[in-house]
Amino acid sequence: MTPRPVRTLCAATAIAALTALTGCSSDDAGDDTATTTSATTTTSTTVTAAVTVEQLQEQIDVFFDPTATTEQRAAVVENGSGVLTVLDQFGGVLHGYPLTGTVGEITTVDADTVTATTEVDGPHGGAPLPLTFEQVDGTWVIADESACSVLSMGQLSCN
Repeated sequence: MTPRPVRTLCAATAIAALTALTGCSSDDAGDDTATTTSATTTTSTTVTAAVTVEQLQEQIDVFFDPTATTEQRAAVVENGSGVLTVLDQFGGVLHGYPLTGTVGEITTVDADTVTATTEVDGPHGGAPLPLTFEQVDGTWVIADESACSVLSMGQLSCN
């Protein structure tokens, strides 16, 4: 499972770097460069528009809801049916240590993958986490590796 988060992080970093570079182009660049940059930016914006903060927030709300069933929680996690036992344990953890998540900025990785900075808060404070979401059968769900990262913070293992 380790290679995928690294690949996702590298892809997100590459997109961010490319975006930053296009904003710093010099006046020496020809018109062709500006046209290519505009086309790239437009494509990225179009893909990003395919998912909203509200759509991702709905999934996060279910994931952290202590009253959600294990099956409801599994439905918002990529391949969630494969980790039912740990999701059930996570539900128990949430009863004693409630967590919330607030989705912030979304970064497009590809047409079916986005990363969203998500502020995860608990009784002792919070921290922003980059969580990855995958589009599966037309629905955006929390990617396996992101769900497992959150679960590991509660000393739960997806393996």
